[in-house]
Amino acid sequence: MTIRWGFLGTGRVTQRMVEALLATPGARLAAIASRDRRRAEAWLREQVRLDPQEVRIHEGYAAIIDDDSLDWLYVALPPALHATWVERGLQAGKHILCEKPLGVNHPQAVDLAESARQCRRLLLDATAYPHHPRSIAARNIIRSGELGALRRVTMACTSSDIFHRANDHRTDPALGGGCLLDLGWYCVHATLWLTGLRCQAVQAIGSRRHQVWYQVQVMAELSDGAIAHWDCGFDTAGRKWIEVAGEQGSWICDDFPRPWDRSKPRFWVHGKAGKVRGEVHGEEVFQEAELLRGCVLASVQESASNEAGSMEPESTVLFPAPRLSLALETHRILDAIELSAISGQRVVLGLDS
Repeated sequence: MTIRWGFLGTGRVTQRMVEALLATPGARLAAIASRDRRRAEAWLREQVRLDPQEVRIHEGYAAIIDDDSLDWLYVALPPALHATWVERGLQAGKHILCEKPLGVNHPQAVDLAESARQCRRLLLDATAYPHHPRSIAARNIIRSGELGALRRVTMACTSSDIFHRANDHRTDPALGGGCLLDLGWYCVHATLWLTGLRCQAVQAIGSRRHQVWYQVQVMAELSDGAIAHWDCGFDTAGRKWIEVAGEQGSWICDDFPRPWDRSKPRFWVHGKAGKVRGEVHGEEVFQEAELLRGCVLASVQESASNEAGSMEPESTVLFPAPRLSLALETHRILDAIELSAISGQRVVLGLDS
């Protein structure tokens, strides 16, 4: 069984996902959608080294939505376009893998989740780190009790070259740009996924550049008395640093959520008495390929579930965590962070997502 994919968007992230798809048994890139056919052909030849004759090129996004030969759509458009094209894809009977964020706010994401439920299609965000063995090993350590009661989570996710790139949607407010939706997503998502803690309140400060969030700093009150500090921004050099600290020790990683060097996916565990051990898990694992492998398997599961009449809009068996519910909670917290940064006030989140 070959799962046929269509890609909306031909940016830098899409290139990595094409490479992942080529490394995924049972999956094939069948079509791409672009507003310019010649640019799409050049992108296939020069960026991903595929023959344009082997991949259908649809001029405009509507045409790929109507392509009945496709099983999945990967939506890698700017965030402000996600809601429209994800919704149209679901209504056309496609499963959807959408780049984070799902939309520009929590209500949009909730609406998409409801559409997936009604259409009996899978809707997944493309956050790939939960599929890496290093992430799974880290999560097991953090939740095992080895660190003791969790007290702090600190994560910095920054990049200083965004505003130096031409035509980068992350600098455009009309396209859903800004560091909060882009990099803040990882801070919030990783904290929830690794620890299992809930976010109860946030206090944030930030600054804008060209009407998008340029940097945002957050103090978050988590369940069980834990505190998180999230630092996201386009104002400092690339950092992907995270620490989870408990009463008995701490877990530290300096290149989360994606290893700088795929051959050295490392982290460190610091004990209470100063002892340190380093661990390496999943050398050469391509986490995006693992994500796509999960999508292929979910398609097989979906066929069986449809026959049984039990289709759900996320696969809770084949993925490391209930992905859609985690994405919705991430959106809800990001909305609260933005409200706090604008108002200057502490924002309390209710218990229901």
